[in-house]
Order: sequence, then C-alpha cells, then structure tokens
Amino acid sequence: MFLVHRLSDFIYKIEKALAVFFCGILLIALSAGVAFRYFLNSPLSWSDEIAIFSLVWLTFIGGSMGIKLQRSAAVTILMDKVQGPMRKTLLFISTIAVFLFGCYIFALSMKWIMSPNILFQKSNSLQLPMIIPYLSVPVGFFFILIHSLDLVLKTFQTTEKEA
Repeated sequence: MFLVHRLSDFIYKIEKALAVFFCGILLIALSAGVAFRYFLNSPLSWSDEIAIFSLVWLTFIGGSMGIKLQRSAAVTILMDKVQGPMRKTLLFISTIAVFLFGCYIFALSMKWIMSPNILFQKSNSLQLPMIIPYLSVPVGFFFILIHSLDLVLKTFQTTEKEA
C-alpha cells in the first residue's frame, strides 16, 4: 500500500510538470496565432492544431489530478444525508466504481491505440503522427488508475481501522 501511495505522489509531481508545460505551449501557440493573424496579417496554420493537442493532453492530465486531490465533480445529495459507517461504505463503493471505470476505459483505449490504422494517421497542418494526441487517453487513464487505487486502499484502510 505504501508503494502505491508513493507511486501516486510521484505521478502527481510528473502531472504538475506536464500541466505547466502544456499550459505554456497552449499560451504560446494561441498568442502566436493571434499575433500573426491580426498584427502581421499572416495567419499560422499550425497554432490551432498545437493548441488543440495541448488542450487534449491538459484535459486528461487535469482529470487525473482531480482524482488524486479528490476535487472532481460529484453529486453529493446522498452522501450529505448519510452519516457514520454507511457513509464510509458508500465512499468505498464510489471509489471502487471510479477505479473500475478507469480500468475499463484504459483497456478500451489500449485496444484503440494498438489498432493498425492509428499508426498511419497524420495531423493536417504539421503532419505529426496522431498517436501523439491519442496517447493522452491511455496515459491519463493509467494515471487515474494509480490515483484511484491509492484512494481505494486509503478508504479501505480507514474503514478497516474504524471497524
């Protein structure tokens, strides 16, 4: 359990660095696109594409960070009304559900990434391999798996201690 927690913390540090990197790329690409289009009257063909790819990566990394920090969107109508051991049980079940959903999407995304046609696709402007933005899905969900497994183990440990 300690190993999973340390791995989750390490991945979170990587995610923070990647989030800063992709935010910077997004800012530079969009700023350059605006500057070239409106001030130099010579629009860049690649700025929108780079911005979109950065936003895709930022979305999946940010979603994983939200799971780690337990700040993702949630409907808490039922949880607000329940107290005590029942609340802990529902919290454990919801954490397991997030983990299982992450496993399912990760497996689907790996199957998708491994399909032969993915390797031959290129982006329109830069002719970058489309595997680069597509990899954001399995990488993001792999990170979500690690963070949610850490949360499952923490929830199980606190539930077990109180029992």
